[in-house]
Formats: sequence, structure tokens, C-alpha cells
Amino acid sequence: MTGTEVQGILFDFDGVISSLMARMGWPYLWALKKAKPDIKREVVIETMEQTLKQILTGEKVSPLYALMKFLEISNVNTLNDFQRLKFMITGVVMYYKSKMNIVPLPQANETLEKLAAKYKMGLVTSAERNVIERALKKIPALNNFDVIITRDDCTQAKPHPESILKGVKGLGLKSSECLYIGDLPTDIIAAQRANVRMVSVLGEFGPIYGARLADYNPTFIIPLLKDLPELLLKINRN
Repeated sequence: MTGTEVQGILFDFDGVISSLMARMGWPYLWALKKAKPDIKREVVIETMEQTLKQILTGEKVSPLYALMKFLEISNVNTLNDFQRLKFMITGVVMYYKSKMNIVPLPQANETLEKLAAKYKMGLVTSAERNVIERALKKIPALNNFDVIITRDDCTQAKPHPESILKGVKGLGLKSSECLYIGDLPTDIIAAQRANVRMVSVLGEFGPIYGARLADYNPTFIIPLLKDLPELLLKINRN
């Protein structure tokens, strides 16, 4: 598989094309500080790292996704029961306030436009369809994509490979001819299950958990999406 020329690229959305911090990170941090204003920085970093591991790990898609996730991650050791409840309620409210906050990452649109001239491209994301419809207006290059798979199009969420396999099919290619570009361990696992080569983007949370991504054995790791064209030149040169 590693020797096959790349013809199609499938992209995750949050953390790769658009800021994950703007949509999910800040609601989490705001809720944590609201629940316990004197919480120490080391605890914030530790709990955020633990939370990032848990984000999108459920393979079942649920309309109560946000509530279930904040309930799941509310077990912060330094919070008492009242603070935990406040964190969960504030977090869910802030999540829904921020879920449509689309902030393109640096050079994301330019990079996508450059790649679209040479490759078939698709979006495979755990974001809802209405979020991506808004993103199409803020990130014009997304309108060049050949296929868009959202959470609403699947019965299983990553790390289940369903969404990536649908993306490959939508491009009309073989798994061996595609790359998947993501930023979380669940992306790596899903790509491996779909037999698609994986490029992990360190992005915004690289300083927090980037060193551990290698433990999941992605095919490649790059600092930012803008580094992808250079990587593709190297892959297809071999």
C-alpha cells in the first residue's frame, strides 16, 4: 500500500481545516474555569489532554452527543460534585453557542485550493451537516470537494471506519490510492481500519498531545495542513 501513488485526499474538519479550539476547546476551558476559578494550570493541561483522548471515541452517533461527552469528561479529580455539575451544564451551553464558530486555520483555504488542482478531495468529519454548510461559505475551497461525509451521513463515528470508507467510495478510488488527514488518535485508528494511509496534523493541540500521536503509528506526521503539498510530492516521487 505504501508504494501506491496518492490520487485522492480525505480531510477531517475540526483541527485540520478549521480551529478545534474555537468550536470545542474554548467552551471546555471556559466551563472548567467557571466551575473552579482557582484551578491550577497543570490540572487544566492534564485534564485537557485526557479529554482530547476521549473526544469522538464513541462509535455510536447520538443526538445527545454534547451532553454525553461533557458527562463523560466531568470526572475531573479536583472538582467536587457541585463543581462537576456546574462544569457539565456550562460546558454544554457553551458548546452549543460555539458549535457554529468556524475559524479557518492559517493558509487552510489556500492549501486546499492548491491541492484541488491535482487531486480528488473529500471531507470526512464528525461535525454535523449544518456546521459544514456554514463552513462552505467561510472556506470557499470546500466547494471544490468531490464528496462530503458528515456525522449525519453515518451510523457509526470514528474510530469506526464507516465514514472514511464512504469517503473513499465517494471519490471513486481504492483505499490504497487515498490519504486521510486528521489530528486525533481516533482518526488514526479509523484510517487504519479502513486500510487508508494516515497523515496526522499536529495543529493547535500539538504541544499538549502531539508527542503521543506517534504511539498510534500514523503513516506520516506533519506540523500543519500547509505542509501537506510538500509531503505529497515526496510520497508520489517514491
